[in-house]
Amino acid sequence: MSCIYCGSQKEFNREHVMPRLLGTFRLNLTILATQGLVCSNCNSVVFNALETEFTEDSFEGITAQMLDLSGTNSVRIRGKNVKMACLSNLGDAFFDEIFPFLRWENDRFVVELKPQVKVRNYGGEDGYQIFKIDALKKVLLDSTKSKTKKDEYENLKSRLKTAQKGNNIAVFVGADSKDDDVQMSEAITLLQTYGIQYKERERKFLPVKQKEGQQFIVNMNYTVTQNICRFITKVAFNYFVYCALQSGRESVLLEPRFDNVKKFIMGDEKIDKGEIVVEVSDDPITYHEKESNLRFAAHTIVFFQEGGSLFSKITFLGGKVYKILLGESREDFLHDNFGCGHLFFPFDGSINNLTQLPKDNPTDDELKQSFGLFRRVDLTRT
Repeated sequence: MSCIYCGSQKEFNREHVMPRLLGTFRLNLTILATQGLVCSNCNSVVFNALETEFTEDSFEGITAQMLDLSGTNSVRIRGKNVKMACLSNLGDAFFDEIFPFLRWENDRFVVELKPQVKVRNYGGEDGYQIFKIDALKKVLLDSTKSKTKKDEYENLKSRLKTAQKGNNIAVFVGADSKDDDVQMSEAITLLQTYGIQYKERERKFLPVKQKEGQQFIVNMNYTVTQNICRFITKVAFNYFVYCALQSGRESVLLEPRFDNVKKFIMGDEKIDKGEIVVEVSDDPITYHEKESNLRFAAHTIVFFQEGGSLFSKITFLGGKVYKILLGESREDFLHDNFGCGHLFFPFDGSINNLTQLPKDNPTDDELKQSFGLFRRVDLTRT
């Protein structure tokens, strides 16, 4: 067994097809360690670094954090590539510091204001972290349950104490009136249990109804960097790998036709992002989206052959669509039934296949069978 990315024959890890930061899904699709295709170093070192950068400094990663798709304890914004400005429109710039979370409600994204602790200067002057008050309470409560939970608490405590040195902490909580400091007092006491002596420099109150949170405007100026393209390409290629495994065709993964895309994912600086991510557009992938002019709030991945080459198209949460060159096609791939595609819905964890004849309410086994190299996707009629 050899790692398909670096060729190593040591210590293999499992690799998620759809990274956890983008949600948890019904089948929990993984390339298993026992299949010997992704080594520990690629998974834990190379790919973890890419995933962290994507999470903290890409439009799609930050949006996933706003939706809390991974259920982590904090939001991390680097502020290096993505310049994010939150405008509360509440009449006081003080409240522009609040981080607006999102939820999916009645087929649209809705702003949700949550009690939070903001830690500035994460990873640089423009970076910051957001800790939900409820998450801090839960970590503290769970810290007595196991060593793992205790370590989680200690790690979180260490991160907060580091921020205290520069007095870079702000607290935002709810209140019924200017004199109501119940939630603020609870938050300050909670911070003390984490070793933080919160020094309040300024306090402001503004009556805001939850629905007024819809006045928030979030602007993100960004570029699609080389590393962001590497991460997106890795997800697309892992999907292709999983489909090859389901078809019993894993041997094709070691063919030279895929060397370029693997080298790009691994960080070969000689390969420019434009050679692999050949197109970035707003053009929807599925026929339904094209006809309705509405996008699915889902992650969509397909692959197909075109003009003698293999391509993938991928989008997260109905955002930009990336067309990725996977490699040269094979003669046996020049078949009407070659291709595959799926929709991953992060809000209920469901997966829908994009074959021409999808089955209603498939079992897990039937859904798994919808993955393969020859599960044709008709991009003009899906």
